[in-house]
Amino acid sequence: MDRRTAIRPLATASLLPALAPERVSALLQARQLIDSGVAPDVVPAALTRRELEMVGTVADIILPRTDTPSATDVAVPAFIDLVTSEWMDDEQAEEIHSGLSALDSIATDRFGTGFVELGAEQQFVLVRELDEQLPEPGSDDATPEGFYPTLKRLVLVGYFTTETGASQTGYRIMPGAFGGCVISEAGR
Repeated sequence: MDRRTAIRPLATASLLPALAPERVSALLQARQLIDSGVAPDVVPAALTRRELEMVGTVADIILPRTDTPSATDVAVPAFIDLVTSEWMDDEQAEEIHSGLSALDSIATDRFGTGFVELGAEQQFVLVRELDEQLPEPGSDDATPEGFYPTLKRLVLVGYFTTETGASQTGYRIMPGAFGGCVISEAGR
């Protein structure tokens, strides 16, 4: 089973319900802004260009291009930048900045160069190590906090709230039927 196949049910079954309802609404609104072109691929709002490139690299390691688009193909980095600038408080945004800085430092310490400049294999090794630190699905720590768990959730939400991502899960958000003026069976 490949990574994308394994992630689909996780994204559908556990990702959105784990978020608070107001968070889901904000993330869906951010995705709509990105898709509508209101937040074009120009100057990042919250992240530096380097941080945005790092986010894109990590996102494409999590969801690489296969027979479907990669995370960067559907503007996941722009989505994360928009969420960071518009919906995160200062503490949450700082956690993203600090985490990306730490990832860059780890790359430099271990491989002698920053994360973006590493080869694909070395980037994959570092992201895999971050993944291995996450608790197993179904464990007591169902929604871990911290830089990487937050970033990974945003990558998955950013991807699977696109038309492309949603079509892969088979999940459709459809409102219930509207009955309008219906006479109840009790005659009231």
